[in-house]
Amino acid sequence: MNINPFAKHLAQLTCALGLAFGIQSAHAAPDWQINPEGLGAGGATTVSAANVGGVGFVQVVPSPTNPGAFTFIEHGAYQLLQTGSTNPFGTSDITVTYEVSGSGNWFNPAALHFSSGSIKLFSDINFDFGSANGTYGADNGKAIGSFSVFDGGLLNGGLVNVQAQLDAGSLLPGYLFDADGNDMTKAGKVLLQLGIYNQTTNPDALLVSEIICGMAGYGGAGCDGTAFINSPQAYAVSDGGSVTLSAVPEPASIALLGIALGAIPVSTRRRSKKAA
Repeated sequence: MNINPFAKHLAQLTCALGLAFGIQSAHAAPDWQINPEGLGAGGATTVSAANVGGVGFVQVVPSPTNPGAFTFIEHGAYQLLQTGSTNPFGTSDITVTYEVSGSGNWFNPAALHFSSGSIKLFSDINFDFGSANGTYGADNGKAIGSFSVFDGGLLNGGLVNVQAQLDAGSLLPGYLFDADGNDMTKAGKVLLQLGIYNQTTNPDALLVSEIICGMAGYGGAGCDGTAFINSPQAYAVSDGGSVTLSAVPEPASIALLGIALGAIPVSTRRRSKKAA
C-alpha cells in the first residue's frame, strides 16, 4: 500500500534502534574490539564500525494542536553483520532488540529527535535471527549488555543517528574492548552511536506476529484478526547501517590527569625561583 508522502518521508528518516552507529561519522570513529563468544581480547576482532541490519515497526501519533508535529515510538530487532555481507559477524550471533521514541515534524525533517529508548545486546550460539524463537530470534541468546538512548536526529543524506550510553553494570566481561584491548566493563562510560538508513516494507507474517503484535504490543490491523496494512500512523521498516562504540576513561583517571597538568605551572615557578 502506498502511504501518504509525509509518512513515506518519515519512514525514510526514522530509525528503529536499532542495536547500533553513524555511517558517515564512523570514518573518524576510534577502533574498538568485539569477541562475539565472550572469550576475551585474545580472540577479538578490531573494527571501527560494525554493520547492522534488521526490521522495525513505527507508530506515529500526530499532535492534535500543532499541525505537522508528531511523536513516535519504534520497536525492532537487529543483527550484527560482516562488512559488505549479510552473514553474521562471528561464530556466535550478536543480536539486538530496541525500543526508541521521540518527536518530529513532517514539514521540517531536521526536527526529528530521539529522546529516549533502550538497546539490548545478546550473544546467541543458535544463529536463529529472523525466527519465532524468543522474539524474532533476537533476544533468546545470552544478554550481554544494555544501553539507554539519550539523543539522536537526522544527519546529512537522510542518515539517522542515535546516541546511547551503556547502562552501569549491564555489560558482561569478555565481549567488548577498546582499541588497546581493555575490557569496556572497566571504562567509566561507554557510548554507542547507531547510523541507520531505512525504508518501508510490507511485513511478512513472522514480522507481524513477532515484532508488531509481540514486541510492540500493537492492537490494530494485523493483530486483531484482520490483515496488516502499512498506514501513515503504523508501518514496518527494513533497516541497514552501522554501529560504533567508544570508551571514556574512569573519572578518577581524568582527575589524576588534571592534577598532573595543574602541577606543571607550580613546578615551573619553582624552577624559575631557583634560577633567580
